[in-house]
Amino acid sequence: MPQPAAATYQDATGQYLVWDEYMEDYVSAVSTPDVSTAEIPLQYKLVFDQAAPGLTQKIAEAQKPGESWTDTWSRIGSALLMSIQQYKLIDLNTERAKKGLPPVDIASYSGVGVNIGLSPSTQQLLLFGGLAVAALVFFNRSSK
Repeated sequence: MPQPAAATYQDATGQYLVWDEYMEDYVSAVSTPDVSTAEIPLQYKLVFDQAAPGLTQKIAEAQKPGESWTDTWSRIGSALLMSIQQYKLIDLNTERAKKGLPPVDIASYSGVGVNIGLSPSTQQLLLFGGLAVAALVFFNRSSK
């Protein structure tokens, strides 16, 4: 059966139908497609391309072998959100610099700048404490 001219149409009952390339037939537009597949279901392709033309092509280009399209979309979305947050932070710090204020220290607001390990003052204390213990041991052994 050749693909029809219209990708969607409304039947006599008022239900919207979309053309499914794999089944080569019209299917209900409200059916729940399998989202775990590598291929984006037609129902989603139609909506995505209306909202953001070229989005389905970008998802397909970024998709790794064996990865579902939802995992790819999630990966792209999180990278996009991180970029937006970084842009907003740069914009905020630029505005603060224009006002003569210091930049926002992001480490005080989130876990991004969490230090792992000992603080420099604790490291210094342990270093001098270790040297003091070593000196005591050395003097104790040398006095015997």
